[in-house]
Amino acid sequence: MKKRKIKWHRLLIVILSVTTLIVGLVYAFTLNKPTNNNIASTPTVSPTTTAYVNEKWNEYKALNSDYIGDIVFVEGLLNEKFVQATDNEKYLNLSWDLLESTHGAVFMDYRNTMEDHNIILYGHYVYKDESLIFGPLYNLIKQENYEKNKFINLNLENEQRTYEIANVFYYEMDNPTLEYFHTNYDEDYFNLYFENVKNRSFYDTGVEIKYGDQFLTLQTCVRNRDDLRLIVIAKMIEA
Repeated sequence: MKKRKIKWHRLLIVILSVTTLIVGLVYAFTLNKPTNNNIASTPTVSPTTTAYVNEKWNEYKALNSDYIGDIVFVEGLLNEKFVQATDNEKYLNLSWDLLESTHGAVFMDYRNTMEDHNIILYGHYVYKDESLIFGPLYNLIKQENYEKNKFINLNLENEQRTYEIANVFYYEMDNPTLEYFHTNYDEDYFNLYFENVKNRSFYDTGVEIKYGDQFLTLQTCVRNRDDLRLIVIAKMIEA
């Protein structure tokens, strides 16, 4: 009887050891296995906007030292490179990559710095092809095209700036109350200007620009109207 008891005792120890080993392996497998919650909480890694802008900026800057960045409508209405010269004449008949072209290039006012309140970009309205340069801006005259096209990015050397369109209107040449071409405004004229911009706008966007805000002004010609310019103003909402 003693020998039998000893055998059962040894068998019990073996069974407990095997059971412990199995439980340990199951626990370790469960601990290392990713759960749905872990998968959902893991952020997706993607290239940053800044890295993309830097890479492209260096490529284009090597082609033309006047290159500043890209103006890109988020929904694809317009995507153009823009430059800056020492005057506002150079790129009227020269493309951004320094080729002769009646289409010219989008260019920033020669007086501008990126720290100014008002960044002014000029571009031709191309009669023969309204899809070129600043021709697509004419879509914004109709309010039904506003929501889809209201966000604009400026892709610069080390940053991307985002703007939301606030006003679309016709500038009447030599109108002293609608001078869109100041890089910075004193408060009195700023208030006068934007009051008149509001009155001339094709529709109310609900976006208000206040004194001290930074904003973007896009200017192009109007078909068969030498006395007018189409102006699009957009408020900077992210830097």
